[in-house]
Amino acid sequence: MRIFAFLLLLGSMLAPSVHAATLKIATLAPDGTSWMKVMRQAAADIKAETEGRVKIKYFPGGVQGSDKSVLRKMRIGQLQGGAIATGSLINISPASQLYNLPFTFRTLEEVRAIREEFDPYIVSELAKEGYVVLGISEAGFAYMMSDEPIRTSDDARKQKVWVPEGDLIGETTFENGGVEPISLPLSDVYTSLQTGLIDTIVVNASSAIALQWHTKVNYVTDFPLLFLTGTIIVDQKAFRKISTEDQAVVKRIMAEAFASMDAQNETDEAGARDALAQNGVEFVELSEEDKQAWEELATGVVDELASKEIYPVEIFKRLQQRLEEMRQEP
Repeated sequence: MRIFAFLLLLGSMLAPSVHAATLKIATLAPDGTSWMKVMRQAAADIKAETEGRVKIKYFPGGVQGSDKSVLRKMRIGQLQGGAIATGSLINISPASQLYNLPFTFRTLEEVRAIREEFDPYIVSELAKEGYVVLGISEAGFAYMMSDEPIRTSDDARKQKVWVPEGDLIGETTFENGGVEPISLPLSDVYTSLQTGLIDTIVVNASSAIALQWHTKVNYVTDFPLLFLTGTIIVDQKAFRKISTEDQAVVKRIMAEAFASMDAQNETDEAGARDALAQNGVEFVELSEEDKQAWEELATGVVDELASKEIYPVEIFKRLQQRLEEMRQEP
């Protein structure tokens, strides 16, 4: 009997705790932004509702490095999670690129109409790769912002265009359009704009302001190239150390935070466009001929990326079909 009791005690000492955890999550978002305020409030709510069993510690402003660095630190256990641009997940799962292909969406309403059906697919596919998705956020449409006006395809070919490090979709899109992109980590963009290494960026309005990139550009080509999304992912092994009940709390509060954040992002994007104009940035139009040319280019890019299995082809076809059905509705 004493031996049995001793074994029980020994087993309880050796068993890993599933009751408490601190999730260290890195993000490129600067502290003080709307995004960070929402995320910090979510962390406070999670800590309160789990009575301190689950804590989230954020590392904002890129102090843990690029998305690539954050993913590496997650693999070796230095971090448990990261707020990652979905484009940075391209080497992890093709499902992550479902919303990232050029000219897929025309309006924010289209994005929101298809998310209920397709978000769960992305979540389940990333789970197969060992990641828990705590939320997918709508960052807004990305536009070309430059020091010289870009009104035609020929104008674009003269520019030194930045694409994020590892962004195969962006690289393929510009290369097929006759533009030689310059791949850099996000942390190098501001300095590169200062030195002239690049003179054109593709980004949403609120991020351009938050990162101070808008101070180095004079024009926005008012034609959205793609819709940007981001996600918070957490290492599955780390998440499973939390009790089932507390996992549910984390997921619920984060889902509420992301819903709130999407609404805030919509407001922020509208305000950022106004702020750019007030700061002297001029919005210019592509010619109708060039709009059509870029959209035709995108079709070729999508086909090329399909051959490389960069995105889930059959699922994307279904997404396109849903969009066409919506566009034909009266």
